Amino acid sequence: MDTLKAAELILGEVETWLTQIIYNMFVVETNIIIVKKVAAFMYGNGVPAACAVDCFNACMGLDRYYVSCSMNYWYSIWNNNPYEAHKAEYYSMSFKRWLWINGEALDQHETVWQENRVMQFGTESTGCHRIIKTIIEHIRSCMQASLSPTA
Repeated sequence: MDTLKAAELILGEVETWLTQIIYNMFVVETNIIIVKKVAAFMYGNGVPAACAVDCFNACMGLDRYYVSCSMNYWYSIWNNNPYEAHKAEYYSMSFKRWLWINGEALDQHETVWQENRVMQFGTESTGCHRIIKTIIEHIRSCMQASLSPTA
């Protein structure tokens, strides 16, 4: 199974994700802020670190050591501080609202207070719909090719 599909099993199909996350994963040049936003989205929604790293790298079309180190760093910070509150905010795919990543000992789903936050979903609003669809098809075809028996 390709890593994008593995993430979709947890998060739902890409078209249901926040446009901002899709844009950050498929279009823009990666930096520390973008990696943290994507990591928070994945972590908060329960995507394992290895799957999140592989999925992000596949969507970018590169295998970036920087992404792996950065995402694993954020996962480690969030995992290793069980009593800390308000570590990062993420959009919850199950609660359909912005929540805080809180430590495991703070067993709660705390909503982030946001006034007038514009939320769009899916690839259409990125302005790069066709490019993203092509990347997704490429990821799927690469996985199919790796599963096909060789003659």
